[in-house]
Amino acid sequence: MIEIENVYKFYNSKDSNRKKVKTTALHDITLKLNKNCCYSLIGESGAGKTVLAKLILRLEKPSKGVISFNNFNIWKFNKKQLRAFRQKVQFVFQDSYSSLNPRLTISESLAEPIRNFEKLPKKLEREKIEYLVTTVGLPVKSINKYPHQFSGGEQKRICIARAIATNPELIIFDEAVSGIDSTRKKNILDLLKNLQQNSKSTYLFITHDLDVALYMSQNIIVMRSGRFVEKRTNAKMLNDFTSSYAQRLARASSAYAYSRIYKELLNKKHRGVKDEKKN
Repeated sequence: MIEIENVYKFYNSKDSNRKKVKTTALHDITLKLNKNCCYSLIGESGAGKTVLAKLILRLEKPSKGVISFNNFNIWKFNKKQLRAFRQKVQFVFQDSYSSLNPRLTISESLAEPIRNFEKLPKKLEREKIEYLVTTVGLPVKSINKYPHQFSGGEQKRICIARAIATNPELIIFDEAVSGIDSTRKKNILDLLKNLQQNSKSTYLFITHDLDVALYMSQNIIVMRSGRFVEKRTNAKMLNDFTSSYAQRLARASSAYAYSRIYKELLNKKHRGVKDEKKN
C-alpha cells in the first residue's frame, strides 16, 4: 500500500547569528505499510512523527526519496489519481475541536466528505450520516448539535466518523487519545480496534505513549531525532524493546501510567468524601 523509500526532509532556517542553516527533520526513512494492518509510530515531541505523516498525506514534499501509494509515486499523480488518493487516505488530528467547523452541525460536517466523493440522494446521505454516528457510539439525535455541545471524547468520535466516511484504505491518527482520561481513552482505543478489524483499513497510530502503542498494535516503530531506532513486528510488552531509547520510553510510560492511576484514585476518593458530607 504505502512504501517509503530512503526519505529525507530538510528545513532551512536561521541560527542566532541569522546565518542560514539546514535542519534535518527526517533521515533516510524506509518503511512499508501493508494492507489490513495496524502500525504504531512512537517517539517524543520533535522526533519527526508528524513530519512523516505530512509527507505521507502529501501535505509536504520529501527533500529526497520516494513515497508510493499502491505502487504509484504520490508526487506524480494525475488529477484522477490524486482525487482517489484524497479519498483513500484520511487523517485524524490531535486537536478534535479545531478540526471541526464550529458553524456546522455534525450532520453538515459529516456530509462534506460524503458529498466530495459520493453523489448520494438526500435520503441515502442522511442514512449514511446516521450510520456513521451510531458506528462511533453516538446517538442519532446528536447530528443536529454543534461541536461545542460535545465533550472532548465525543468530538474525537465525530472526527473518527468523518475519517471513515470515505471508506479509506489508510487512516493516520496523530495523538488521537491525548488529553483524554483513562476510561474514555480505552473506550476510544477499543472503538478504533473494532473499526479497523471490521473495515480492514490500515492504521498508522502516532503516539508518545508506549502503552497506547502496544495496545493498538504489535507492529511498533520507535523514532528519535528523525530516525527509526527500532522496529518490532511482534511486540507484546514493554520489555520486548532492545534499544536504550525505547527502554527509556518504556520506563517513562510505566511511571506516567502509575502516577495517572494514583491521581485518578485520589480524585475518586475526594469525590467520595464530598458525597458523604452532602449526605
